[in-house]
Amino acid sequence: MTDRSRLGDLIINRMKDVLGVAMDKDVAEHFGIKQASVTNWRKRGTIPIDQCIQLRQEKGVSLDWLLLGLGEGEVDAEYVSQTGDPFYTEVPLYDVEASAGNGAFFDQEQIASHLKFRNDWLTREGLHAKDLVAVRVSGDSMDGTLSNGDTVVIDRSKKKPDGVFAVRMGDALRIKRLQKMTDGSLRVFSDNAMYQPETIHPENMSQIEIIGQCYWRAGRVF
Repeated sequence: MTDRSRLGDLIINRMKDVLGVAMDKDVAEHFGIKQASVTNWRKRGTIPIDQCIQLRQEKGVSLDWLLLGLGEGEVDAEYVSQTGDPFYTEVPLYDVEASAGNGAFFDQEQIASHLKFRNDWLTREGLHAKDLVAVRVSGDSMDGTLSNGDTVVIDRSKKKPDGVFAVRMGDALRIKRLQKMTDGSLRVFSDNAMYQPETIHPENMSQIEIIGQCYWRAGRVF
């Protein structure tokens, strides 16, 4: 391996460390380029300066380390002070049971803990931290899709049915599957066949508030 190809190889390996991936195709996917481009960096010893700058902006990692291997891959201190954790974003997990009684959802006082998500994953999924909240599932009405005790992340920017959504009905927060009907009514149903579906007619839409779409879940493996 020539000195130049060795340089390209080292830079790509450091990129993988930053991104937490193992394959060239994953690096290419992150930057939205063809895998052949990454292969060429390696073979020709090309310095992918634009992509290194992009990682500096996204992750706050030192350019000296990415390009030259100097230092330990530490994150730029100024970047951390401005953005917090350079690799992860915290999504608040709310104790909605405590807030359901008075109808106040997602108040600061009701944050029970936080979930951490990689920033690069959020970017790939088109998610924005300001729109995300997490809650725990209670009950069996969504069995088959969600189980009692599961944690779900809700994207509050997405409120157009169809799909699984968190909704406010009265003072209760529920997770239901919603389907918009051709007559303008809204079908609200559970994935557990034991529960009967409900239909909200156009003149009664004030009875329900769509909080956001359930985008991600975590739970026990049975």
